[in-house]
Amino acid sequence: MTEAKRLTLGTSAGVKEKRLAALLSGRDPGLPALERALVEAQVRGSLELAGLVAESDADALRRAIAAVDPKAPLTVQALVGWQAALTGETSFRRQPRERAEGPPPAPVEFIASRLAIVEQWLGDESSRELKPAQAGALALARIVEILPFERGNGRVARLAASHLMVRAGSRRPILTGGDASRLQEALRAAFQLHTEPLARLLEEGAERALDVSIATLEAEGPR
Repeated sequence: MTEAKRLTLGTSAGVKEKRLAALLSGRDPGLPALERALVEAQVRGSLELAGLVAESDADALRRAIAAVDPKAPLTVQALVGWQAALTGETSFRRQPRERAEGPPPAPVEFIASRLAIVEQWLGDESSRELKPAQAGALALARIVEILPFERGNGRVARLAASHLMVRAGSRRPILTGGDASRLQEALRAAFQLHTEPLARLLEEGAERALDVSIATLEAEGPR
């Protein structure tokens, strides 16, 4: 990624931030309609990535988003809570899994300890030096690498990334089915400790949240 490209993206986001600030003038920044629109965009995009279309899956993902306090640290308990909301399951994977490309998923007996390391790592004081998208990328890649659950791992990992980003003051990243190939490539790079492509994708997802917010407020009209 060239520096010019980085500058263009940053400028674009800056212009959108100014537009959003103008639209929010005199309104409650926590406008319920705004949060609903962002959640819906994230839900639909995540389900597209997962190849799911049932409304029951959408309802489950909405419950999962609401299941963890956005100000709480990322914990193993939070991951299990998201998994329970998504699938009704509260246990870790019991069968070995394989991966065609990249490092093998964690052996069953090491899932809990490896997740505990992720929790400790991302809760450490030094992790605060990371930008929101960098922290999100690390969590997303590590959870997908460990593959802790029988199903729903991608959705849980994306929820974890979003949680860390929002907690750090960023916007909720919105990824869609159109990002599938790029997401897989970025994950493969992250497995090799190159997390910048994944962080960049999450940054762009957060910029999409600006687009959703602006469109929602413009549709409501002036107040």
